[in-house]
Amino acid sequence: MELISSPFLLGASLVGMGFLIGLSGASIPGPMLAYVISDTLKKGALSGPLTVLGHITVEFLLIIALVLGLGLTSLFFQFKSLIYVIGGIALMLMSLLVIKEVGRVKSRSTTKEIDKEMSMRGAKYAYNSSIFGGVLFTTFNPSFIPWWVTLGYPLLLQGFEWLALTGIVLVTMGHFLSDLAWYSFISYSFSRGKNFFVGKRYELMMLVLALFVIAFGVFFFIKGITGFF
Repeated sequence: MELISSPFLLGASLVGMGFLIGLSGASIPGPMLAYVISDTLKKGALSGPLTVLGHITVEFLLIIALVLGLGLTSLFFQFKSLIYVIGGIALMLMSLLVIKEVGRVKSRSTTKEIDKEMSMRGAKYAYNSSIFGGVLFTTFNPSFIPWWVTLGYPLLLQGFEWLALTGIVLVTMGHFLSDLAWYSFISYSFSRGKNFFVGKRYELMMLVLALFVIAFGVFFFIKGITGFF
């Protein structure tokens, strides 16, 4: 068997793809990041992993709906090329958001400024459960469904095309691991009084992620375009 067709290599690629694309989205500041930071300051380093548990619970239900309720197999054969094109464009647009975030972070000088910009003062004391907070800030995040329709769904299709249902599971695992790794890192950092949201380390990480997102976007776009011919 050729190396490129090795199930192990394909599986590792799917996990890596799910992880990197998921990480590129998770690392852009948003409502759940603000919640994790504020919750960490009250509860400590376990806030991040517990919040992610609530977050992936909602995502897991959505993935089940996409795979079963919407009929992944039939959609794959009927709209595969279109979904890949839309996903590729969305990924390339997302890379612009990542690069924009690099520009914004250069203007930040202290943790206090970041907290002032992102914190949700009216909501952070309203919920005592970190898990429930993850459910809440995922369910009512206006970008949640659009992300899965434009970015998550092509990932599931790629996993299905390579390794059928096993591929879907591996892509999903990679995505969940990215959320767990990122928010655990955030929670641990803030519980220790460290600030990784300023400086060259954060800028470099975001630029590297942007390059990965662009590469995946071009890959999906070309894959979709060639499917029309």
